[in-house]
Amino acid sequence: MAKDPILDRVILKVSDGDEIRFRDMAAGGCLVLGGLGSGKTKNVGEMVSNAILSGPYGCAVFSVKGDEPEDWRQRIAKHHREPDKIEFGPHSSVRFDPIAYMVATSDPETLTEVIAELFNSLIAVGKIYQPSSGERYFEEAVSELVRAAVVGLSAAEEPVSVASIHDLIISLPQTPEEIDSPEWQASFCGRVVQKIRANQDRFSKGKWGDLDVALNHLLRRFPALDTRTRSNVESTLTGLCSKFLYEPFRSMFCSGHYDFTPEQLTHEHKILLILWPLLEVGRDTGRLCQVLMKLILCRAWGRHQYRPGCCHGAFLYIDEAAFLMSRMDTYFHMICRSSAVVPFLLMQNILTISGDEFGEQTPGSKTLGFLGLIGTKIFLANNETQTNNYAADQIGKEWRDVSNWNAGASEQHHHTGFGGSQQLVHLVEPTAFTQLLRPDGEQPLAEGIVHMSGRIFEATKTPNRPRGLPYLRVHFSR
Repeated sequence: MAKDPILDRVILKVSDGDEIRFRDMAAGGCLVLGGLGSGKTKNVGEMVSNAILSGPYGCAVFSVKGDEPEDWRQRIAKHHREPDKIEFGPHSSVRFDPIAYMVATSDPETLTEVIAELFNSLIAVGKIYQPSSGERYFEEAVSELVRAAVVGLSAAEEPVSVASIHDLIISLPQTPEEIDSPEWQASFCGRVVQKIRANQDRFSKGKWGDLDVALNHLLRRFPALDTRTRSNVESTLTGLCSKFLYEPFRSMFCSGHYDFTPEQLTHEHKILLILWPLLEVGRDTGRLCQVLMKLILCRAWGRHQYRPGCCHGAFLYIDEAAFLMSRMDTYFHMICRSSAVVPFLLMQNILTISGDEFGEQTPGSKTLGFLGLIGTKIFLANNETQTNNYAADQIGKEWRDVSNWNAGASEQHHHTGFGGSQQLVHLVEPTAFTQLLRPDGEQPLAEGIVHMSGRIFEATKTPNRPRGLPYLRVHFSR
């Protein structure tokens, strides 16, 4: 069978007989776990980034750390990929209005739901996942409000953006009776309603049915809610939108224009540097902007089905990935293989996602379910015990013979005894991960243990163990 030049390209050669190809990493993604100074970024990360840039792939790079943008600029220059580089950040002139892109590329019949889902995903960023009836109510209330706003703005032929949704929401009537006042009719929401009524003869029966539901919610049901409930729903939504009402965010995200598309990364091998280091632009704002871009990219790529020769494939490269988790991550890791996209994640330990994203005091079913989707894992030196226990469990256990003996004596006699049993023990004990080699000023190597779902490594096959092992110790150089 002929090799696919995209899927079968080698990303990492881990021994003379073992390779990690693009198709291996695309099976749920690749996760690198290691403590501070273990070599995640400067060893494994740099080797993978060089493989990306020397190959035909596109890549979206999310910069959580301040030194990351310059490191990537140098690598891009080294591999002569400057023509493919797109820098998107507060100091660039590149614009990307996510809703304008969605309006242009989504099915008009489902656009409203897609935008409502985007807002709900963004509102959840940074919140600990703790499902409750109260939280569910506010999620549904926000979705209903966004849905009605999008339907109303579209019918009035107003541009749909984060800013216009915000302006519509803050100008809603405070009571159902207020819609008759001249002051309210002069507001932004009042003018939108007037445009809709002026154009009502142009709407189909189905469109007018949608508008009837939307206007009833905006002008009657929502204003009639209890004041405290209404203000909570409204402040949840406007609080999110307000971050994009100031420069440079308004120009970058609410201009009605987009200077690049996610498809350019997969089909034109563009390298997108998303330059929002958290300590430079603010932790919450930097996280929100990057998660927004990640959601748009993943949704666009997920719609595309890879066929040999159709595109170049792409990487989603995220260092300190736990900061940029979203509710869509689990689903995207399920489908990324069919889209020829590799989520390449680097993080310190599994507790960073179990608590912040899934609300689990210790890694539970949600955390383990997400980690179980990722087919390639590289474990570096780590002092976090639950991560090391997870790594040992992931690699597996085997039965080993354990001998025992005893001896005793008394005035009458002496006795000795020998015996043995089999015990199920880890192939790699958790303590082994605390002893892996770290790079330092004297030597550049980072030692890691590689595990790939369903893989037996050729380098581990010996006369005493002809079937080999499901893990491999590898030294990654800078």
